[in-house]
Amino acid sequence: LNEAVIAFGEVINKTAATASKPYLFNVREDAELLDKEKSEVFHSVVAKLLYIMKRTRPDLEPTVAFLSTRVSCSTVDDWNKLKRLLQFIKGTINDKRIIGANGLNDLLTWVDAAYAVHPNMRSHTGGCMSFGLGTLHARSTKQKLNTKSSTEAEIVEMSDYVPFNIWLRMFLEEQ
Repeated sequence: LNEAVIAFGEVINKTAATASKPYLFNVREDAELLDKEKSEVFHSVVAKLLYIMKRTRPDLEPTVAFLSTRVSCSTVDDWNKLKRLLQFIKGTINDKRIIGANGLNDLLTWVDAAYAVHPNMRSHTGGCMSFGLGTLHARSTKQKLNTKSSTEAEIVEMSDYVPFNIWLRMFLEEQ
């Protein structure tokens, strides 16, 4: 995490309470593109955070997932969103990830969808699994199809996320 903050190249001198602001998914068509050097830094830092997010910081997933879609056409707005994420990281850098289990038969799964939040009217969905203490697996992604209602978006998310739950159950049975 410190490596990502340093690689950003700007001093991060304050912290943020959240990883992003409510307008994370908003993309302005008229936003100024980053120059080549800053664009490469943006890509590099987002790639570092993608690795970290998958292994130790699932709380960063929605923001990093969005920023990773912006590496080929990053703008000044995206740069500011990354800076906000790094401010959040600076304030939570010493947080520990704790995972525990009340029992291996109590796999809890939560899924949710934010209906039509992307410019192409697709929904954003997420899910997580736990055995009672901490998050064992998390996923945040843009849906690959348009839905007609928030209920339909949540049904699509269920069908996308439940296979992870089934796989984990099968894996544990074989162990």
